[in-house]
Amino acid sequence: MSKPAQPARRETVSPMLAALRAGTREHHLVLERHLNLPGRIRERADLAAVLAALLASWAPVERQLAAADWSGLGLDPRLGEAAGLLRADLATLDADPADAVASADPPGVRFDSPARALGGRYVLLGSALGGSVIAPAVERLLGLPEGTATGFFRRSGRVPGRDWRDFRRAVAARDWSTEELREATEAARDTFTFVGRAAAPILGDRDADPAAA
Repeated sequence: MSKPAQPARRETVSPMLAALRAGTREHHLVLERHLNLPGRIRERADLAAVLAALLASWAPVERQLAAADWSGLGLDPRLGEAAGLLRADLATLDADPADAVASADPPGVRFDSPARALGGRYVLLGSALGGSVIAPAVERLLGLPEGTATGFFRRSGRVPGRDWRDFRRAVAARDWSTEELREATEAARDTFTFVGRAAAPILGDRDADPAAA
């Protein structure tokens, strides 16, 4: 006799992840509408502009997060870093983002506590999910071989699923105060806003204010 089917296990979401998801939902949607990916990419020049815009935000945020306080979390301060993939994709397109990146404003986001650092890392790690959908669409449109100039979106050579699991486990292993939940959510919101603000002038959206969209 076969065993009765077991009910599917429901993932337990930690209070920190629940707070981040609920508290940044609108900021996430605003940034998605502002970047409009893959919709705004119609030719290789568009892809180069998008990659340069993302590098202008990713690089400074990753630098700040690497120097943040990760004490007691058991996480690599450079978990999921991807700015190097953006640079490699731009090189494949023979694009030089130096001027745009050099002129980008510093993040102005506080990552001065473990909770705030988690908020920023949550935003960067979460982008890999959307990238896995964007990459094949861009490759089809531009006639690119798989992974060519889309290494950032695909997280080529990385294991984003494992990075996310490590992040989730570290978050769940610790109790967070109400104040820490607030700090993490605030930092995540500010990170979403900075990405949009840094991207706007490079994408030609100089009058856009993604925070107010």
